[in-house]
Amino acid sequence: MSVIYTHLTYEQYKSLQEQMKAFSETTHKSEGGFYHKSIRLKIDESLIMEFHGPLVGGYGHLEKSGVKENE
Repeated sequence: MSVIYTHLTYEQYKSLQEQMKAFSETTHKSEGGFYHKSIRLKIDESLIMEFHGPLVGGYGHLEKSGVKENE
């Protein structure tokens, strides 16, 4: 398990709070049909933290399980 502790200014904290309330997950696609979800939090102009989920998908990944991709 990883734990990150950060001390923020009041303004940074309130900015993070607003971002979490307006939560927006994004999808990033890469070569070969893979993608991952990510969450980006802007602490301030000099620090952005982005968390990436695991790679998913990829051309042919469903064929290995016996399911065709266009079904």
